[in-house]
Amino acid sequence: MFPSFVPDKARPLATRPHLIPSIFLVCLVGTVLPPSLANTLSVSAITLYLSAQIPKATSGKFAQDYMLPIQTLLLITQWLDFCVLHLPDEFSRDEDKEKIPKTWWEKLSWSWSLNTTYRGIGWNWKVKNVPEAAPLSTKKWKFVATEALKACIWYLLYDLCRYPFTVSLYKSMSAPDIFSDSLPKQAFFALMVGIMNYCALNLQYSAGSALAVATGLYTPQDWPPIMGRLSDVSSVRAFWGKFWHQNLRRKLTLPFNLITKYIPIRHGTLVSRYTQLYLAFITTTAIHHIGAMNMPTSSNANNLSQAAFFMLQPAAITLEDFVVYLAKKAGVKESRFTRAIGSAWTFVWFTYTLRFAVAFFANSGVLSEEVLPSAIHEALGLIKRHSGGPGLEEL
Repeated sequence: MFPSFVPDKARPLATRPHLIPSIFLVCLVGTVLPPSLANTLSVSAITLYLSAQIPKATSGKFAQDYMLPIQTLLLITQWLDFCVLHLPDEFSRDEDKEKIPKTWWEKLSWSWSLNTTYRGIGWNWKVKNVPEAAPLSTKKWKFVATEALKACIWYLLYDLCRYPFTVSLYKSMSAPDIFSDSLPKQAFFALMVGIMNYCALNLQYSAGSALAVATGLYTPQDWPPIMGRLSDVSSVRAFWGKFWHQNLRRKLTLPFNLITKYIPIRHGTLVSRYTQLYLAFITTTAIHHIGAMNMPTSSNANNLSQAAFFMLQPAAITLEDFVVYLAKKAGVKESRFTRAIGSAWTFVWFTYTLRFAVAFFANSGVLSEEVLPSAIHEALGLIKRHSGGPGLEEL
């Protein structure tokens, strides 16, 4: 029933699109069921059985093999948070005003909202640093049109950043290790991957928010921006805490919250601050590493490149915290100049460390896949067919 923890590289092909929806549905029902040991064990057994199917086959797509166990872990972690480590009645929506759902339909609506609101928008557990939502005066169709336009722009920016890979050595499975390339090229490709991920997340979010509001199921206020403002980023800590998306914040704080149930750690102390920091990055490293292990095209050495990227981040935050402490002791006050220095340091740091993430994705074949159809590719194809000009391969 349960395969080896480390999947076989030569496993059969099976797409299995039902797995994630099935696991989500089980967790959704588990949230509706009355809290009891029998219900908890039943939901746990079913989710473990469904999760055990993941390493048995490959989807044939590198990115899907990578994301499948990650999505599964996030769903299970969310269910454990809401229904095992806490009681469901600890959570309430602002619109309910502490009204307890009684009918099955009310419970299902409540459960759906709880399990699809990763940042706690409109709930009593909303995470920190979520950007301001659209004003109440925002018209529904204006919001939909704006987000649809944003989705188109994000797509074009993604395609533009993706194009250099399609004409580089990294477009094939036999791609060389990025660290064998020149340092300027390493920096360039690292930045392109970072911007691609940023555009891809915003593209999905803008398209999803436009669709959700257009159907009338949600309001514009339910969809604040998924990212913070770039102008707020003047440190590595600010990048992760204020700018990058907050969808994982609650899940990454679970280990610390669990530990403090049994070990008294006073909040506000250095021990509390850095225990939370390192546990959060250890958790996200573990989640992404399990996704990497499910890829038949990757290796243990290659997977460690991704782990290195994540685990270097708390080290950098610790270093910059110490530098800020020394600067304050020396009487240096925050100013435009100090923020500019911090922004430059952050840019250099991510340009350097993103190379490890790029190495992982390139060596595992993810960068060789076309996730979305390329407008640039199609445009160059039209040029070649209708004017005799160069096509994609000739440029």
